[in-house]
Amino acid sequence: MDGPIGADAGRLHSASIVDLDTYGYTEHEYFVSGDACTFIPAPGTTLGPDGRWDVVAGDDTPFTTRILVRRPPAARFNGTVVVEFMQEYFNSERDTNYRWNAETLLREGFAWVGASLHHEGIDTNAEEEITLGTMTVPVGPSLLQWDAARYGRLSFPHSDLCYDVLSQIGAAVGPTRDPSGADPLAGLPVQRVLAVGNTIAAARLLHYVNAVHPLHRVFDGFFLQDLTEAGVTLSEGVHTPTEAWLRIDVASPTIVLNTMTAAVQAVAQPEGELLRFWEPAGSSHTTGPYMVRVAEATRRDFGVESDICPPEYANTFPVQYISGAALVALDRWTAGGPAAPSFPRLSRSGEPSTAREDVDEHGNAAGGLRTPWVDVPIARYDWRGDCLGGAGRTYPFTAQQLTDIYGAPSNYRRSFAAAVSEAQSRGVLLAEDGREAVTAAGKITW
Repeated sequence: MDGPIGADAGRLHSASIVDLDTYGYTEHEYFVSGDACTFIPAPGTTLGPDGRWDVVAGDDTPFTTRILVRRPPAARFNGTVVVEFMQEYFNSERDTNYRWNAETLLREGFAWVGASLHHEGIDTNAEEEITLGTMTVPVGPSLLQWDAARYGRLSFPHSDLCYDVLSQIGAAVGPTRDPSGADPLAGLPVQRVLAVGNTIAAARLLHYVNAVHPLHRVFDGFFLQDLTEAGVTLSEGVHTPTEAWLRIDVASPTIVLNTMTAAVQAVAQPEGELLRFWEPAGSSHTTGPYMVRVAEATRRDFGVESDICPPEYANTFPVQYISGAALVALDRWTAGGPAAPSFPRLSRSGEPSTAREDVDEHGNAAGGLRTPWVDVPIARYDWRGDCLGGAGRTYPFTAQQLTDIYGAPSNYRRSFAAAVSEAQSRGVLLAEDGREAVTAAGKITW
């Protein structure tokens, strides 16, 4: 462990998009070096769809990567470190889960560690372009391309090293870490370590839970958001089932939050004693407000404007509230508190590969995790749409529709506030988010 890496070494990649000073947090970067192995099926075994994978270590390879640490003051630390498997899109890293949950993480006193675990996002030199809709944009930059002076030491020969390196990073920030060297947590008394990841990183975490977690038991719980197959592998040349379940025989508490984008055609694995699937009706992979945050980061880092939909045109369902509630529920669960609540799954029709969600009387998705936004609606929320980033669409109800449903705006506000209170009692909304939602609803009129 080497660090913290000073500001004089160059520009930090993926700095917090939320002002940390407001919460008393600091942000530092460390380099982590060592040897890491890949994992392959144990002799005579294969990786089956039940997720109960028996693996052995392959060859070791030297690596150097980085972790990004957002640390609370000691007086505010809640005892839990959240290790995010950093997302990689088009050869560039993003702190995707943090961007969803920054306010919850900072408000609740979590320490956050972003782990760089994809070769493509760390030290690739590829110069390519991709087409997104009508735009042709360059991929990257990787950390190396972002600032060679700062990140030239990094070396991550291939992404399948990620599983062993994730274990090493989890141990290096956990309760039994070696205090004699550089300590990214600056002596904070860590009690629990959670691993989180979105989309591609969530698929990597599925592989980790199924194959590596039984060997190392570094993490106390897992939070996977928008889990899809995503084409990742355990190791090069090893066949991996495209529709594998999360193993539940040796698992730690795990919550999978799938927006409708992932849930409608997902593998319908049953829940287990330590496994929950949250499928919020009305949600989409990204949302208008989330893409605004992406655009802010792009403007700050590259000085260019992103071609995103107007936030009110894209899906405005507040996924961030549900994601934050899931994270807090997981933390409470791993600390010995009550198990995370279980909710109905989305109501779907058709074969999995072509399934579509059923809808309620207002056109919103039926079933699933219910919230005030779909039970006391003022719009229809769709996960499909033409917005960049999978941000879906919002179809606001007309004034006549709202009058037909509620009569007067005051009736809507009362019904919405009651639904918020009920959602908080079910663990769907945190108190501060509920207050924010009621305040926003108080401004609705027609």
